Amino acid sequence: MVEKRHFPHHLIREIFEQPDGLRRTIEPRVSLEQGLVRLEEVQIPREELRAVRSINIIASGTSRHAGIAGQFMAQELAGVHVDVDYASEFENRNPTIGPCELSIFITQSGETADTTGALREAKQRGSRTIAISNVVGSTIAREADGVIYTHAGPEISIASTKAFTAQIACLFMFALYLGQVKEKVSQAVARRYIGELLALPGKIETILASADQCEQLAERYHRVEDFMFLGRAIHYPIAMDGALKLKEISYIHAEGYPTGEAKHGPNALIDYRLPLVMIATCDPDDA
Repeated sequence: MVEKRHFPHHLIREIFEQPDGLRRTIEPRVSLEQGLVRLEEVQIPREELRAVRSINIIASGTSRHAGIAGQFMAQELAGVHVDVDYASEFENRNPTIGPCELSIFITQSGETADTTGALREAKQRGSRTIAISNVVGSTIAREADGVIYTHAGPEISIASTKAFTAQIACLFMFALYLGQVKEKVSQAVARRYIGELLALPGKIETILASADQCEQLAERYHRVEDFMFLGRAIHYPIAMDGALKLKEISYIHAEGYPTGEAKHGPNALIDYRLPLVMIATCDPDDA
């Protein structure tokens, strides 16, 4: 039984456990000195990974949002085409899986029925498969060709928090690993990215120190009935997940959109009563 310790409930405890979950997920798998990512548990030969030309990422809910972020990562670092599917819709679209394709399945529990069914469909069609799961020995971890475990620790709350950030870390490490296998990423670039990965837990601790400000914002907006979350590029799936979290936790209507799409319909809903949450960190073009 997981204890709440000094926290008032499990959700806030899990939010504050993100730095430790990321350290456990990242540190054993990277070498800053060598500029290498090691993913022995993937168990797919490097020559097969080198031949991969296309990736399917399949997941539901929060895990799918992590998968969309992973789409940006894999296309940027490994130069492969990536599609992201809802697990519940994967079989319905009659997926055409051919040679040199890889399917990645993301699920916190490892037991999500739609995701497990999609895994079996992909294997039947001849795809190599990798699972990203938080539960050792789960169904999807046993049935996939390889598995990358998130070491976020047990997650009790319905809203996935620490597992979500750990999933994104695993996707980034895999994208970097695949980029190295395909010789798309130099050792110097890999070392820089690994340094940034290792710095993430400390940066999250800095963000968590602003919890009091978050409480003040909650007090200010707690009577609002609608929210809109906006973000561009890799921030778009984060915006969608922010909206999902608000729906799950507060039972408030919220939508996540790509910023550029707001003018194609959603702007009709914007008035003085609708708060906009903008995710606008430093993008590559602004660095």
